[in-house]
Amino acid sequence: MRILLLEDEFMLARSIRTYLLARGHLVDYYDNGQEVLEAIHTQAHDFYILDINTPLVGGLECLKAIAIKYPNTPKIIISAYHDVEYISDAFSSGCSDYLKKPFNLKELDIRILHLTSKVQQPSNARYDPIIHLSDHYTFNKESNFLYYDGEVQKFTKKELSLITMFVSNLGQIMTDESIRSFVWDGEEAEASTIRSLVNRVRSKLKEELIENIRGFGYTMKKAEYA
Repeated sequence: MRILLLEDEFMLARSIRTYLLARGHLVDYYDNGQEVLEAIHTQAHDFYILDINTPLVGGLECLKAIAIKYPNTPKIIISAYHDVEYISDAFSSGCSDYLKKPFNLKELDIRILHLTSKVQQPSNARYDPIIHLSDHYTFNKESNFLYYDGEVQKFTKKELSLITMFVSNLGQIMTDESIRSFVWDGEEAEASTIRSLVNRVRSKLKEELIENIRGFGYTMKKAEYA
């Protein structure tokens, strides 16, 4: 799942981002609202986490813009404000939930799972952790293992992290920056290093699951029954 995070407190933002990356999400992080207003016109996200008091443009203004463009996408406001007026403003502006600082990251995760399950799963549907990537390949979202005809495939930690990222964003183009953010947690990684990792994974796969979109990045196609 691709998540947009707006938070200007560096340490808190880093903790949230690291936690969500470990949970298998792709996180686009911004420390001011102006960049968020620009970003929402070029990239849709599956979830939004917004602080209220942010530089340049506040979180509530961003929330209103996001609610207009993506009314059905879950949005959580995180804030140190406990005043009922701020909470009321947040909900009237389109937020799905309000989380008061300080909070436990596990609580944030629980709320994300709750809100996304309401959007993605019909009330009578059963949760299935298995994603079918082809006639032979499946991926288990709970164990983060890739299987070929039911047999676990062996990959290094970074290789499996890359596969998890692609599976979490089926059909979307993943740029070098997206891969760097997810696999290396934003740390420096040369384009050649990223390319080498992708090529290594592609060479280990028995089918062409990952496609190189020249000049843009890479994508993993979504099977018709995935």
